[in-house]
Amino acid sequence: MSLFYNGELRTMKVHYRVREGDLRVIRPLAYCRERQTRDFAEATGLPVIPENCPACFAHPTERAYVKTLLAQQEARDPRLFRQLRRAMLPLMARGLPQLDEGWT
Repeated sequence: MSLFYNGELRTMKVHYRVREGDLRVIRPLAYCRERQTRDFAEATGLPVIPENCPACFAHPTERAYVKTLLAQQEARDPRLFRQLRRAMLPLMARGLPQLDEGWT
């Protein structure tokens, strides 16, 4: 989403520490596809929460559009998500600083 709408390639890191305290954030499902987590939830009887961005709860149209666009591209090239993940790994890597706001 940030690439399409902000012109920047940004993402949350898979592991980081919060500066204001002694808190470590680990995102263990960062490399899982959404369908994998949905399939697991359904198989184990866990609730599946409809997709929505907390920032745009009432209007998820842009997120849905990007997901549709990516699904279409994946149908053309099944390697798409593997390649996208590889391109984003430096941004998600532990210890790598995030880009400054004014970076171009």
